[in-house]
Amino acid sequence: MFQFQSIDRSRSPASLAGVSSVLSAALAYASDLSDAHITVTDDCGVIVLEGEAPTASLARISEIASGLVGLRFCNLIKPT
Repeated sequence: MFQFQSIDRSRSPASLAGVSSVLSAALAYASDLSDAHITVTDDCGVIVLEGEAPTASLARISEIASGLVGLRFCNLIKPT
């Protein structure tokens, strides 16, 4: 459904908000993540993922995030 492409690493604060929105939408519309409740924000140039998700979904969430933002994200999602 989604084809992920890495986003430019030299981001301004305004573009980070856009990255957060894109990642949030990608996670919300991923059919295999319907039980996940995730908030995406940015903090000092790092995308932060917070919320709760089934343990089986955590690898998929990280895959989607890394596909969009590379290694600049912090996964604080609690397994349920």
